[in-house]
Amino acid sequence: MIVESYTHEFIEPNDAIDINLNYSIDEGSVVPKHFHDWIEIVYLVKGSLEVYDNNRMIPLKENDFVIINTMSIHSTRCIGGNQAILLQIPIAFLKKFMPDVVNYSFEIDLDTEDERVKTRLNRIRMLMQDLLLAYEIKAEGYIFRCYSLVFELLYICIHSFSRRIDEVTMMKSQKNQLRMRQIMDYVNRHYNEEVTLHDIADTVGLNQIYFSRFFKQQTGITFLEYLNTVRMEKIHKELLYTDYCIKDILEKNHFYNYKLFMRMFKNAYGCTPKELRKRISAGNPETGRF
Repeated sequence: MIVESYTHEFIEPNDAIDINLNYSIDEGSVVPKHFHDWIEIVYLVKGSLEVYDNNRMIPLKENDFVIINTMSIHSTRCIGGNQAILLQIPIAFLKKFMPDVVNYSFEIDLDTEDERVKTRLNRIRMLMQDLLLAYEIKAEGYIFRCYSLVFELLYICIHSFSRRIDEVTMMKSQKNQLRMRQIMDYVNRHYNEEVTLHDIADTVGLNQIYFSRFFKQQTGITFLEYLNTVRMEKIHKELLYTDYCIKDILEKNHFYNYKLFMRMFKNAYGCTPKELRKRISAGNPETGRF
């Protein structure tokens, strides 16, 4: 599951419909923290996936799914491989039918004992499967079928798995999101250069102590951990798609602590860079992204 690391993603809807729908096959990946202007539903068909959303880890196994809210800072980690249905609904599309949708937060509890809630969760699972099938077959009038499934899914989410956010909380959240966007965009532009705490704190007009506290509160990790994760994801991509030696790739991405890199890489991907390249040369590529 490999994509360039970026912080604020922009959706390219599927050809005839205003949503993005994909079937993802992931042989192992780490996607750094990022956010975007759409609601995202990840339904796991096979394997496992760790989703880190708003400082909490959500372990997904077969038949589990998660709803990621618009502008929510999240990341994913997959070691053993998985297959998943990924549905992304742009906030601009939602606002056409529900202008105040940004004032709602979607939350689900897969471990609920409430039978009525279980029934609704199962209905969402079925809708995700039917949606992918309708889009792949593309029978005459499939667009109407896709929209009907999406609208039913959204109706269930709004009435059964949402809560309204008060105005004060919303304003504070928007301020924090703007600040995080500036931070992550800066890192994406300068990850292959020296980035000091002073540089990044100055970018958002904060002193270093407050910046460090703010970043940890928003992401659950330190800024240096985040910076190294972004660099590692870039290195991972170059290991897959270039034949440069590891040392040169590390230097190109400004990662000079070899021991730290090896420890982080093996923890993230479950193998060494050398083992990864052997696996790829054997014809086991990686695709997709959440």
